[in-house]
Formats: sequence, C-alpha cells, structure tokens
Amino acid sequence: MASMNMASMKIALLGANGRTGREILTRSLNAGHTVTAIVRTEDKLADIQHPQLRVCAGNVCDANTLKTLLPGHDVVISTLGPRTPTKAACAIYSESARAIVEAMEHSGVNRVLVISTALLFPSNRLSHRVLRWIARHNVRNADLMEASLRASTLEWTIVRVGFLNNNSSEDFQSSVEAFPDKGSSIARAAVADFLLTEARECHHLQKVVGLWG
Repeated sequence: MASMNMASMKIALLGANGRTGREILTRSLNAGHTVTAIVRTEDKLADIQHPQLRVCAGNVCDANTLKTLLPGHDVVISTLGPRTPTKAACAIYSESARAIVEAMEHSGVNRVLVISTALLFPSNRLSHRVLRWIARHNVRNADLMEASLRASTLEWTIVRVGFLNNNSSEDFQSSVEAFPDKGSSIARAAVADFLLTEARECHHLQKVVGLWG
C-alpha cells in the first residue's frame, strides 16, 4: 500500500480511553479524521463530544463484535495494553490481536497499527533482563500479539516503545527492528504523532519500529 493520500481518514481506535489512546483521539479529531472509538462502555468517553466521533461499546477481544464495527474504516489503531503486569491483565494483548486479525480479514480492512513493548528487543543489560522477568506476562502476550499480526495477511506496523511519559514534546527517534541499549522514555504525544503519520503515509508496512525520546 502506498500513501493513502487523503486529507482525512476513517480510523477505528481501540484503547481510546487510555492516556495514549486519548492523545491519538484528540489529535485525530483536530486533524479532521473520523474516529470510531471502541470502548468497554460508552460512558468512558462521555467527556468528549465531536461530530466526527462515534463511540461504540464492545468487547475488543471478541471477533464477532469487531466484525460489525470495522467495515468501512481505512485503518485500525490499537493502543490496548495492561494497566497492571498480571497474567490476566496482560492477556489483552494476545486476545485482542486474535480478534482484530480475524475481524479485519473478514471485513476487508487491511491497515493496522499497534503499540507493543520495547522489552521484546534483545539486550544484554542486567536491568533489561530484570524488567523482562518482572513484566514476563506482558512480554509473553505482546510477543503472541505480534505473532498473530505477522501470520496474517494484513498490512501491519508494530511500534515498540519503552516507558511512556506525559510530556508535550513530539520529538522522537526511530529505528526499524532496533532500540538503543540506553533508550529513554518517550512522550505519548510523540507516539501519537508517529502513529497518525504512519497511518497516513505507510512508510513501515510489515515492519517493527522502535521509538524512543
């Protein structure tokens, strides 16, 4: 797929109520895009009103639910992730990915971008190994999520990030299939900016991109 070459996109956004998801949602609407935000309950986004926003309640891990919501969109963006590192919470990665892939392949929507963890990049640092053990459920399920996308026919981009912060900076560095051994945290604003640009311009089809501040 080449650049979409369109002033506005129809975006299906999963994880819209999270801090990174809200950053993407606000920027998307400000840029004139149409957004379908899929959340557990509609009251999660009751504070945001916009004529180009459609809020839909649904289970993001249920393929049948997504099959009814995704048709007609240009791109799916998922910022889904666990709020805690427990085994049950981290399953959101793998379970949602299976549902997304099935629903997209059924619906004819091909472009998908997801946020994953930089802990999947190899590193010899002791701190990295310790973090991988602490966040082992996160790492395992993020790896399963990525495997589901790689095995699909979709035009995916996986964005691996380290620690996220709430700074307003949009500055970032990126590398395909790599992350600096001393990578720093990155602002959610920068991640949102990258994802929306990538959704529009499609520079990293079927690539894993490391992002850091």
